[in-house]
Amino acid sequence: MTNRRVLALLSISLVAAIALPASAQAAEEAALSFSPSPVGFGKTTVGAEAQGQAVDVHNVSGAGVAVDQALVEGVDAGEFKLTGGNCGWIEADQHCSLWVSFAPTGAGAKAAALVVKLKEAPEQSVPLSGEAVPVQLAFTPGSHDFGIQRVNRGEGSATLQLFNVGEAAAQLGSVGIEGVDRNNFWTNGGDCWGGRWLQPGESCNAQVGFNPWETVAYEAELQASAYGTTFGAPLSGFGGRAQVEPASNPIDFGPVPVGSAGPVKTIVLTNDGNLPGNFFIAVIAGGSVGSFQLIDEGCTAAPIEPGGSCTARIRFVPQTMGSKTARLALFGEDDGGTMVMLSGEGVAAAPEASLGAGRASPRVARDRHRRFAHRKPLFAGRARCHSVNCRKALRSRKTAAAG
Repeated sequence: MTNRRVLALLSISLVAAIALPASAQAAEEAALSFSPSPVGFGKTTVGAEAQGQAVDVHNVSGAGVAVDQALVEGVDAGEFKLTGGNCGWIEADQHCSLWVSFAPTGAGAKAAALVVKLKEAPEQSVPLSGEAVPVQLAFTPGSHDFGIQRVNRGEGSATLQLFNVGEAAAQLGSVGIEGVDRNNFWTNGGDCWGGRWLQPGESCNAQVGFNPWETVAYEAELQASAYGTTFGAPLSGFGGRAQVEPASNPIDFGPVPVGSAGPVKTIVLTNDGNLPGNFFIAVIAGGSVGSFQLIDEGCTAAPIEPGGSCTARIRFVPQTMGSKTARLALFGEDDGGTMVMLSGEGVAAAPEASLGAGRASPRVARDRHRRFAHRKPLFAGRARCHSVNCRKALRSRKTAAAG
């Protein structure tokens, strides 16, 4: 190379050096340092947002730099968030901070980069990573059967545990009852309240209750939701009631003469329900209570199991003429107890002539007594003395004969 050409190249270099501003030279040499680097978020539940991290940005160059923009870029950029920062002009050897978080919308490993774009200098970046896992909640036990519970008592209750069986923390949305019979079950949530965080393996308790209205089967589900996913435990139960009743109702005693004791009727009451019947008192009540007598009963002696029976014996004794009604009332644990309607008719007493062929009317009997008292012969087979006067006459006759 000739001396003339060398001198030309040196001249061009010198002119370029003089034309380039000193600040531009410093910017070309600028470099940033990030801490932590890379930025990792570990396992995070899909739909949740991991706790944000502060990324320290250190200007390790010998000159100040101006930050034009900070943003997240990459394939999974939408899974990370830049939530704030205070990086603008950074003097040499000075620091600023950028805050980022991980909010995955789908499961799997995620990767992106936090990029800091500088004015008049190359951009700088730090890798971001995280693993998204699905939310997993489970009730223990997985279902609950309340069995047979008395209707309208609200006595059935149970406690179910809700566990986070996933790999990352999860925040509860709501806990409640759903299903066709949801109005017959209830929950107060216990300590499984909406907004509570459950760490992996942690649990909370949900209290549930059952109140049947009828003697039928009921079904519903205890549900807990988180991030749009619902987890449930089936609930079931059956309404129970004792149904102790006679085969027919009312019980008719028919006509009975006033003042006379009619026949005793035995009433059989059978428990056709699905729970034992418990009665503590049985009485005749209402209407013509004085015309019916409870002779004895076995319905208050012990519980009447489903399919079992008891008896009550009642006599109809009408006090006056006309239709008579009352009821056999049994009171116990069941709502309303049991009522057996009783009916009968009081009728006039039958004439004495119809009392039987072996007995005479009052007029004939008085004639016999008179004939006997005056020592007049009686017809054969009629020498029976029924009245007080007749017996006195008989004693007087015996005394006279002895004298």
